[in-house]
Amino acid sequence: MKNMAISIIGSLCIIFFSQVTATADGPAAIEENKLREIVKEVIKENPKLIYDTVNNYTRNQRKKKQEKLLEESFKNRVKDPVADNNPTKGPEDALITIIEYTDFECPYCARGANTVDKIMRIYPEKVRLVFKNLPLSFHKQAIPAARAALAAGKQGKFWQYHDLLFKNFSGLNEGMFLNFARDLGFDMGRFNTDRNSEEIAKQIQSEQAQAAVLKLTGTPAFVVNGVVIRGAQSLDYFKGVIDRLLLEKNKN
Repeated sequence: MKNMAISIIGSLCIIFFSQVTATADGPAAIEENKLREIVKEVIKENPKLIYDTVNNYTRNQRKKKQEKLLEESFKNRVKDPVADNNPTKGPEDALITIIEYTDFECPYCARGANTVDKIMRIYPEKVRLVFKNLPLSFHKQAIPAARAALAAGKQGKFWQYHDLLFKNFSGLNEGMFLNFARDLGFDMGRFNTDRNSEEIAKQIQSEQAQAAVLKLTGTPAFVVNGVVIRGAQSLDYFKGVIDRLLLEKNKN
């Protein structure tokens, strides 16, 4: 970031110097010390210009990087099988399948889940959502939350429990897991047995392993008809990907 800022400031100064020297009768020779003073003055007198230029440059570079990564994802699509035990919502025959890898203790995952929820409302007949767990090792409540959510699915209320977890992602704890289950009217004995079962533990491990195969190391991550999307991208970003995929479907 420091080098980038220096480069941008240097570019601004070059423009400034070119204007100064253009008014001179001949080549302008400026001593190094004098040059430093002029640079300091430019920065001092134009803080907003420097700030805006750095921000615009950073935004443009990030946008270019995202566009490049997206094109690579479209060219190098992946296969990510859906298992019978993966929670889903939306039409089974939907043209678009979004596979979401997430961590219930991750703030970016909560944002990503909210964005995907909006996508489901925008494309109610065209998009199916598939949930997969990718709890990160430094989130201590991520695995217990994943276990509890899958146990909730055993009683037909995965998505209700999923929503409660994400609404409270910053303070998840054992008491919450139990309270959510009681509030949803669960058979508590079955809930506790299921969330501590080997079956659910193996499912989470299997999904983590599949994420590793796909080189998905951060959360949230999405596989949309084989196109990988990394991070909690904007609603417009998701719409752009989905519309492009729908256009492909219509051409075929």
